[in-house]
Amino acid sequence: MTPDEWRAAMRNEADSVDDQPWAMQTKLSAGRFGWRGAGLAAAVFAALGMGMVLLTQFLWQHDTPDALWLGVMVGAGVLGALLGVRRVGPLEAGAGALAFLPGAWLAVVVLQAVLGDAAPRDPGVADQGATVLAVIAACAAGSVQSWAALRRSRAV
Repeated sequence: MTPDEWRAAMRNEADSVDDQPWAMQTKLSAGRFGWRGAGLAAAVFAALGMGMVLLTQFLWQHDTPDALWLGVMVGAGVLGALLGVRRVGPLEAGAGALAFLPGAWLAVVVLQAVLGDAAPRDPGVADQGATVLAVIAACAAGSVQSWAALRRSRAV
C-alpha cells in the first residue's frame, strides 16, 4: 500500500464513523508531515551543497564559474522533481532543501581543516539563496506529484 492509498483509506474510514473526535484525529494523523521524506531530502540537498563546494575547490581552483548558481538552481529543480517521483511531498522537499547551505558550510570547514590556508573561506553562494532552493524544490516536487495524480485519474 502506498502512502497516498493509506491516507485515502484513513480519510474514508474517518468519514464512515459517528465518533467525531476520533474521526478528526484520524484525518489529522493522515495528513501529517513526512519526516522520512524530509530527512531524505535534507541528505540529498546537503550532499548537493558539499558537492558544489568540493567541485569548485578541485575543478576550478578557487575560480568560481559565473553560472554556478544557475547550475545549482537547475540541480535543485531536478532533485526536487526526483524526490517528487519518490513520493516526497512538496513541503518535505522544500524543508529538506534548506540543508543545502549547512552542507556547503560543512564542506568548507572540512576543507579548511584538511587544506589550511589553501581552502575556501566561504561556500561561494549567498546565505539567502537557500530559501530560493527550497521554493524551487517544493514547486518541482509538487508539480511532479500533481502530474502523476492527473495521469492516474485519466488512466482510470
